[in-house]
Amino acid sequence: MHAIVLQAIDRYLEQEADRESVQRLGAKYAARHADLLRRLGQ
Repeated sequence: MHAIVLQAIDRYLEQEADRESVQRLGAKYAARHADLLRRLGQ
């Protein structure tokens, strides 16, 4: 049971790290291409 809990925690932490990376990259590219995104939204 202990090993299953550790695996679940590891999996959760990996997913959370991936989610944070995607959010950081999204914010970076949104800032870099803000003008283009604004024009596409018109």
